Amino acid sequence: MGMVLKKTDKLLFELLRFALDTTGELQGFKEAPSDAQWKVIYELAKRQCVRGVAFSGIKKLPENVRPARALLLRWSLDAEAIAGKNKLMDQEGARLTQIFDGAGSKNAVLKGQANARLYPDVLSRQAGDIDIWVEGGRKAVSELLYKLNLLTPETDDHAYSRHHIHLPENKDGITVEVHFKPASGIPFRNGSLQKFLNEEIRKAEKVPEGFYSPSIKFALVMQMAHLQQHFYSGGLGLRQYMDYLMLLRHSTEGDRSAAVAVMKRLSMMHACGAVMWLLQQVFGLEQGLMLCAPDRRRGETLLKLALAFGNFGQYKSKPKNVFVRWFKDRLQALSWLPFDPVNAIFKELKYWRATISLIPKRIKRRRIAL
Repeated sequence: MGMVLKKTDKLLFELLRFALDTTGELQGFKEAPSDAQWKVIYELAKRQCVRGVAFSGIKKLPENVRPARALLLRWSLDAEAIAGKNKLMDQEGARLTQIFDGAGSKNAVLKGQANARLYPDVLSRQAGDIDIWVEGGRKAVSELLYKLNLLTPETDDHAYSRHHIHLPENKDGITVEVHFKPASGIPFRNGSLQKFLNEEIRKAEKVPEGFYSPSIKFALVMQMAHLQQHFYSGGLGLRQYMDYLMLLRHSTEGDRSAAVAVMKRLSMMHACGAVMWLLQQVFGLEQGLMLCAPDRRRGETLLKLALAFGNFGQYKSKPKNVFVRWFKDRLQALSWLPFDPVNAIFKELKYWRATISLIPKRIKRRRIAL
Protein backbone atom coordinates (compact mmCIF):
# COMPACT_ATOMS: atom_id res chain seq x y z
CA MET A 1 0.00 0.00 0.00
CA GLY A 2 1.44 3.36 -1.05
CA MET A 3 1.53 6.63 0.84
CA VAL A 4 -1.72 8.54 1.25
CA LEU A 5 -1.68 12.12 0.01
CA LYS A 6 -3.94 14.86 1.31
CA LYS A 7 -6.39 16.47 -1.09
CA THR A 8 -4.54 19.79 -0.82
CA ASP A 9 -1.21 18.09 -1.63
CA LYS A 10 -2.75 16.75 -4.83
CA LEU A 11 -4.19 20.17 -5.67
CA LEU A 12 -0.76 21.80 -5.31
CA PHE A 13 0.79 19.11 -7.54
CA GLU A 14 -1.94 19.70 -10.14
CA LEU A 15 -1.39 23.46 -10.03
CA LEU A 16 2.37 23.08 -10.50
CA ARG A 17 1.89 20.68 -13.41
CA PHE A 18 -0.44 23.21 -15.04
CA ALA A 19 2.02 26.04 -14.45
CA LEU A 20 4.89 24.12 -16.05
CA ASP A 21 2.90 22.73 -18.99
CA THR A 22 3.89 24.13 -22.38
CA THR A 23 1.89 21.68 -24.49
CA GLY A 24 -1.54 23.17 -23.86
CA GLU A 25 -2.87 19.71 -23.04
CA LEU A 26 -3.55 20.41 -19.34
CA GLN A 27 -6.64 22.40 -18.43
CA GLY A 28 -6.06 23.16 -14.74
CA PHE A 29 -8.65 22.52 -12.03
CA LYS A 30 -11.98 21.04 -13.11
CA GLU A 31 -13.67 22.68 -10.14
CA ALA A 32 -12.57 25.53 -7.92
CA PRO A 33 -10.90 24.64 -4.62
CA SER A 34 -12.70 26.07 -1.59
CA ASP A 35 -11.35 29.20 0.12
CA ALA A 36 -10.04 27.00 2.94
CA GLN A 37 -8.28 24.72 0.46
CA TRP A 38 -6.71 27.68 -1.35
CA LYS A 39 -5.27 28.94 1.95
CA VAL A 40 -3.71 25.53 2.62
CA ILE A 41 -2.35 25.35 -0.95
CA TYR A 42 -0.74 28.76 -0.45
CA GLU A 43 0.92 27.66 2.80
CA LEU A 44 2.13 24.44 1.17
CA ALA A 45 3.61 26.42 -1.74
CA LYS A 46 5.30 28.72 0.77
CA ARG A 47 6.85 25.78 2.67
CA GLN A 48 8.14 24.32 -0.61
CA CYS A 49 9.42 27.68 -1.99
CA VAL A 50 7.28 27.32 -5.14
CA ARG A 51 4.88 30.28 -4.73
CA GLY A 52 6.12 32.01 -7.87
CA VAL A 53 5.67 28.97 -10.10
CA ALA A 54 2.30 28.19 -8.52
CA PHE A 55 1.14 31.74 -9.25
CA SER A 56 2.11 31.25 -12.90
CA GLY A 57 -0.46 28.45 -12.89
CA ILE A 58 -3.08 30.61 -11.17
CA LYS A 59 -2.72 33.26 -13.88
CA LYS A 60 -3.65 30.60 -16.46
CA LEU A 61 -6.81 29.57 -14.57
CA PRO A 62 -10.26 31.01 -15.37
CA GLU A 63 -11.21 33.80 -12.95
CA ASN A 64 -14.00 31.78 -11.35
CA VAL A 65 -11.49 29.10 -10.29
CA ARG A 66 -8.88 31.41 -8.77
CA PRO A 67 -8.43 32.18 -5.04
CA ALA A 68 -10.45 34.88 -3.30
CA ARG A 69 -9.34 38.46 -3.97
CA ALA A 70 -7.37 38.99 -0.72
CA LEU A 71 -5.30 35.83 -1.14
CA LEU A 72 -4.89 36.46 -4.87
CA LEU A 73 -3.46 39.93 -4.14
CA ARG A 74 -1.12 38.56 -1.49
CA TRP A 75 0.08 35.83 -3.85
CA SER A 76 0.51 38.34 -6.66
CA LEU A 77 2.77 40.51 -4.47
CA ASP A 78 4.83 37.43 -3.58
CA ALA A 79 5.24 36.58 -7.26
CA GLU A 80 6.24 40.16 -8.07
CA ALA A 81 8.89 40.11 -5.34
CA ILE A 82 10.22 36.76 -6.62
CA ALA A 83 10.44 38.15 -10.17
CA GLY A 84 12.29 41.24 -8.90
CA LYS A 85 14.75 39.08 -6.95
CA ASN A 86 15.41 36.97 -10.06
CA LYS A 87 16.28 40.08 -12.04
CA LEU A 88 18.75 41.17 -9.36
CA MET A 89 20.23 37.68 -9.22
CA ASP A 90 20.75 37.58 -12.98
CA GLN A 91 22.37 41.03 -12.88
CA GLU A 92 24.72 39.94 -10.09
CA GLY A 93 25.56 36.73 -11.93
CA ALA A 94 26.41 38.76 -15.04
CA ARG A 95 28.49 41.24 -12.98
CA LEU A 96 30.54 38.47 -11.35
CA THR A 97 30.99 36.78 -14.73
CA GLN A 98 32.40 40.01 -16.15
CA ILE A 99 34.78 40.33 -13.18
CA PHE A 100 36.10 36.76 -13.45
CA ASP A 101 36.31 36.98 -17.24
CA GLY A 102 38.38 40.13 -16.79
CA ALA A 103 40.73 38.23 -14.51
CA GLY A 104 41.10 35.50 -17.15
CA SER A 105 39.39 32.82 -15.05
CA LYS A 106 36.89 30.38 -16.50
CA ASN A 107 33.60 30.43 -14.60
CA ALA A 108 30.00 29.24 -14.75
CA VAL A 109 26.81 29.76 -12.74
CA LEU A 110 25.53 26.52 -11.21
CA LYS A 111 22.08 25.31 -10.18
CA GLY A 112 19.69 28.14 -9.19
CA GLN A 113 19.91 30.88 -11.81
CA ALA A 114 21.09 28.45 -14.48
CA ASN A 115 17.96 26.39 -13.75
CA ALA A 116 15.63 29.40 -13.56
CA ARG A 117 16.17 30.25 -17.22
CA LEU A 118 14.71 26.84 -18.19
CA TYR A 119 11.28 27.51 -16.66
CA PRO A 120 8.33 28.55 -18.88
CA ASP A 121 8.22 31.77 -16.83
CA VAL A 122 11.91 32.53 -16.27
CA LEU A 123 11.19 34.90 -13.38
CA SER A 124 8.93 32.54 -11.43
CA ARG A 125 11.48 30.31 -9.71
CA GLN A 126 12.08 31.35 -6.09
CA ALA A 127 15.76 32.24 -5.88
CA GLY A 128 18.15 31.21 -3.11
CA ASP A 129 21.77 32.24 -3.49
CA ILE A 130 24.15 32.39 -6.45
CA ASP A 131 26.51 29.46 -6.94
CA ILE A 132 29.33 30.25 -9.33
CA TRP A 133 32.25 27.96 -10.18
CA VAL A 134 35.67 29.50 -10.82
CA GLU A 135 38.62 27.44 -12.08
CA GLY A 136 41.89 27.05 -10.23
CA GLY A 137 41.26 25.14 -7.02
CA ARG A 138 40.85 26.37 -3.45
CA LYS A 139 44.14 28.23 -2.98
CA ALA A 140 44.07 29.98 -6.37
CA VAL A 141 40.40 30.96 -6.10
CA SER A 142 40.89 32.25 -2.55
CA GLU A 143 43.85 34.39 -3.67
CA LEU A 144 41.83 35.67 -6.64
CA LEU A 145 38.92 36.72 -4.41
CA TYR A 146 41.31 38.71 -2.22
CA LYS A 147 42.98 40.25 -5.26
CA LEU A 148 39.59 41.32 -6.65
CA ASN A 149 38.56 42.64 -3.21
CA LEU A 150 35.55 40.31 -3.16
CA LEU A 151 36.87 38.85 0.09
CA THR A 152 38.84 40.60 2.83
CA PRO A 153 40.30 39.52 6.18
CA GLU A 154 37.34 41.25 7.86
CA THR A 155 34.79 39.23 5.87
CA ASP A 156 36.32 35.77 5.53
CA ASP A 157 35.32 34.41 8.97
CA HIS A 158 33.68 30.99 8.44
CA ALA A 159 33.70 31.67 4.68
CA TYR A 160 35.26 28.35 3.63
CA SER A 161 33.56 25.00 3.15
CA ARG A 162 34.82 21.81 1.51
CA HIS A 163 33.98 23.01 -1.99
CA HIS A 164 33.06 26.69 -1.96
CA ILE A 165 33.76 30.10 -0.39
CA HIS A 166 30.96 32.32 0.94
CA LEU A 167 31.10 35.96 -0.09
CA PRO A 168 29.56 38.66 2.15
CA GLU A 169 25.91 39.49 1.46
CA ASN A 170 25.64 42.44 -0.93
CA LYS A 171 23.46 45.56 -0.64
CA ASP A 172 20.55 43.80 -2.36
CA GLY A 173 20.61 40.90 0.11
CA ILE A 174 22.17 38.49 -2.38
CA THR A 175 24.58 35.86 -1.10
CA VAL A 176 27.14 34.19 -3.34
CA GLU A 177 29.03 30.92 -3.03
CA VAL A 178 32.16 30.78 -5.16
CA HIS A 179 32.89 27.12 -5.92
CA PHE A 180 36.45 25.94 -6.37
CA LYS A 181 34.94 22.47 -6.93
CA PRO A 182 31.81 22.14 -9.08
CA ALA A 183 30.09 20.04 -6.38
CA SER A 184 30.63 18.35 -3.04
CA GLY A 185 31.83 14.77 -3.09
CA ILE A 186 30.20 11.37 -2.96
CA PRO A 187 31.50 8.34 -1.04
CA PHE A 188 34.37 6.31 -2.53
CA ARG A 189 33.98 7.58 -6.11
CA ASN A 190 34.51 11.28 -5.60
CA GLY A 191 37.61 11.37 -7.81
CA SER A 192 35.65 10.05 -10.80
CA LEU A 193 32.80 12.50 -10.13
CA GLN A 194 35.11 15.51 -9.92
CA LYS A 195 37.01 14.43 -13.05
CA PHE A 196 33.79 14.29 -15.09
CA LEU A 197 32.46 17.58 -13.70
CA ASN A 198 35.71 19.48 -14.18
CA GLU A 199 36.00 18.33 -17.79
CA GLU A 200 32.35 18.98 -18.65
CA ILE A 201 32.02 22.39 -16.97
CA ARG A 202 34.65 23.84 -19.27
CA LYS A 203 32.10 23.48 -22.06
CA ALA A 204 29.78 26.02 -20.39
CA GLU A 205 28.36 28.60 -22.80
CA LYS A 206 27.39 32.26 -22.39
CA VAL A 207 23.62 32.72 -22.17
CA PRO A 208 21.51 35.87 -22.81
CA GLU A 209 21.34 36.55 -19.06
CA GLY A 210 25.04 37.42 -19.20
CA PHE A 211 26.64 34.45 -17.45
CA TYR A 212 27.95 31.03 -18.45
CA SER A 213 25.62 28.07 -18.02
CA PRO A 214 26.91 24.47 -17.93
CA SER A 215 25.63 21.79 -20.29
CA ILE A 216 22.49 19.84 -19.47
CA LYS A 217 24.62 16.68 -19.29
CA PHE A 218 26.78 18.29 -16.58
CA ALA A 219 23.73 19.55 -14.69
CA LEU A 220 21.98 16.16 -14.73
CA VAL A 221 24.95 14.49 -13.03
CA MET A 222 26.00 17.34 -10.75
CA GLN A 223 22.50 18.08 -9.48
CA MET A 224 21.70 14.41 -8.89
CA ALA A 225 24.85 14.21 -6.74
CA HIS A 226 23.69 17.39 -4.96
CA LEU A 227 20.22 15.95 -4.34
CA GLN A 228 21.67 12.67 -3.13
CA GLN A 229 23.86 14.34 -0.50
CA HIS A 230 20.97 16.45 0.81
CA PHE A 231 18.74 13.39 1.27
CA TYR A 232 20.79 12.51 4.34
CA SER A 233 20.94 15.95 5.91
CA GLY A 234 17.96 18.29 6.12
CA GLY A 235 16.10 16.83 3.19
CA LEU A 236 14.79 18.62 0.13
CA GLY A 237 11.61 20.38 -0.90
CA LEU A 238 9.76 20.37 -4.19
CA ARG A 239 11.74 23.29 -5.62
CA GLN A 240 14.93 21.23 -6.05
CA TYR A 241 13.02 18.33 -7.64
CA MET A 242 11.20 20.78 -9.93
CA ASP A 243 14.60 22.05 -11.10
CA TYR A 244 15.51 18.51 -12.10
CA LEU A 245 12.26 18.20 -14.03
CA MET A 246 13.24 21.31 -16.02
CA LEU A 247 16.64 19.80 -16.80
CA LEU A 248 15.04 16.63 -18.13
CA ARG A 249 12.53 18.58 -20.23
CA HIS A 250 15.39 20.49 -21.87
CA SER A 251 17.60 17.43 -22.35
CA THR A 252 18.26 15.42 -25.47
CA GLU A 253 18.37 11.64 -25.64
CA GLY A 254 22.15 11.95 -25.92
CA ASP A 255 22.32 14.09 -22.75
CA ARG A 256 20.30 11.53 -20.82
CA SER A 257 22.26 8.52 -22.08
CA ALA A 258 25.59 10.15 -21.26
CA ALA A 259 24.41 11.20 -17.78
CA VAL A 260 23.12 7.71 -16.98
CA ALA A 261 26.43 6.15 -18.05
CA VAL A 262 28.26 8.40 -15.56
CA MET A 263 25.70 7.79 -12.77
CA LYS A 264 26.03 4.02 -13.15
CA ARG A 265 29.80 4.26 -12.73
CA LEU A 266 29.27 6.36 -9.61
CA SER A 267 26.62 4.05 -8.06
CA MET A 268 23.95 6.77 -8.09
CA MET A 269 21.09 4.72 -9.54
CA HIS A 270 19.21 4.18 -6.25
CA ALA A 271 18.92 7.94 -5.89
CA CYS A 272 18.09 8.32 -9.58
CA GLY A 273 15.22 5.81 -9.44
CA ALA A 274 13.76 7.50 -6.37
CA VAL A 275 13.88 10.93 -8.01
CA MET A 276 12.28 9.59 -11.21
CA TRP A 277 9.35 8.19 -9.19
CA LEU A 278 8.85 11.47 -7.32
CA LEU A 279 8.95 13.51 -10.53
CA GLN A 280 6.40 11.19 -12.12
CA GLN A 281 4.01 11.32 -9.16
CA VAL A 282 4.24 15.04 -8.44
CA PHE A 283 4.92 16.64 -11.81
CA GLY A 284 3.83 14.01 -14.32
CA LEU A 285 7.31 13.40 -15.74
CA GLU A 286 6.95 11.89 -19.19
CA GLN A 287 8.02 8.26 -19.55
CA GLY A 288 10.36 9.05 -22.44
CA LEU A 289 12.38 11.50 -20.33
CA MET A 290 13.10 9.13 -17.44
CA LEU A 291 16.73 8.27 -16.78
CA CYS A 292 15.81 4.87 -15.33
CA ALA A 293 12.85 2.91 -14.01
CA PRO A 294 11.07 4.74 -11.18
CA ASP A 295 11.70 3.33 -7.70
CA ARG A 296 8.48 3.68 -5.72
CA ARG A 297 9.76 2.49 -2.35
CA ARG A 298 12.67 4.90 -2.23
CA GLY A 299 10.72 7.64 -3.98
CA GLU A 300 8.03 7.59 -1.29
CA THR A 301 10.75 8.18 1.31
CA LEU A 302 11.81 11.36 -0.49
CA LEU A 303 8.27 12.63 -1.00
CA LYS A 304 7.32 12.05 2.65
CA LEU A 305 10.35 14.06 3.75
CA ALA A 306 9.61 16.88 1.31
CA LEU A 307 5.98 17.21 2.40
CA ALA A 308 6.76 16.89 6.10
CA PHE A 309 9.70 19.28 6.40
CA GLY A 310 9.56 21.61 3.38
CA ASN A 311 12.42 23.34 1.59
CA PHE A 312 15.80 21.98 2.80
CA GLY A 313 14.06 20.57 5.88
CA GLN A 314 13.62 24.03 7.41
CA TYR A 315 10.24 23.14 8.94
CA LYS A 316 11.65 20.17 10.83
CA SER A 317 11.27 20.75 14.57
CA LYS A 318 14.25 19.87 16.77
CA PRO A 319 13.93 18.62 20.36
CA LYS A 320 15.33 21.11 22.90
CA ASN A 321 17.10 18.41 24.86
CA VAL A 322 20.50 17.84 23.24
CA PHE A 323 20.59 14.12 24.05
CA VAL A 324 17.09 13.51 22.68
CA ARG A 325 18.06 15.39 19.53
CA TRP A 326 21.26 13.37 19.20
CA PHE A 327 19.39 10.08 19.62
CA LYS A 328 16.78 11.04 16.99
CA ASP A 329 19.52 12.14 14.59
CA ARG A 330 21.25 8.77 14.93
CA LEU A 331 17.98 6.90 14.33
CA GLN A 332 17.35 9.09 11.28
CA ALA A 333 20.81 8.24 9.95
CA LEU A 334 20.16 4.51 10.38
CA SER A 335 16.78 4.80 8.66
CA TRP A 336 18.62 5.48 5.36
CA LEU A 337 20.25 2.02 5.37
CA PRO A 338 17.52 0.40 3.19
CA PHE A 339 17.63 3.38 0.82
CA ASP A 340 21.37 3.49 0.18
CA PRO A 341 23.57 1.50 2.60
CA VAL A 342 26.89 2.79 1.23
CA ASN A 343 26.00 6.45 1.72
CA ALA A 344 24.28 5.83 5.05
CA ILE A 345 27.25 3.98 6.54
CA PHE A 346 29.75 6.47 5.10
CA LYS A 347 27.87 9.46 6.56
CA GLU A 348 27.61 7.82 9.98
CA LEU A 349 31.30 6.87 10.06
CA LYS A 350 32.18 10.40 9.04
CA TYR A 351 30.04 11.78 11.89
CA TRP A 352 31.70 9.53 14.51
CA ARG A 353 35.18 10.31 13.23
CA ALA A 354 34.53 14.05 13.51
CA THR A 355 32.88 13.67 16.93
CA ILE A 356 35.70 11.60 18.42
CA SER A 357 38.36 13.95 17.07
CA LEU A 358 36.73 16.86 18.93
CA ILE A 359 36.49 15.14 22.32
CA PRO A 360 39.84 16.48 23.67
CA LYS A 361 38.86 20.07 22.75
CA ARG A 362 35.44 19.69 24.38
CA ILE A 363 36.96 18.29 27.57
CA LYS A 364 39.40 21.20 27.66
CA ARG A 365 36.57 23.70 27.24
CA ARG A 366 34.35 21.75 29.64
CA ARG A 367 31.58 21.67 27.06
CA ILE A 368 29.44 18.72 26.05
CA ALA A 369 28.10 18.69 22.52
CA LEU A 370 26.98 15.96 20.17
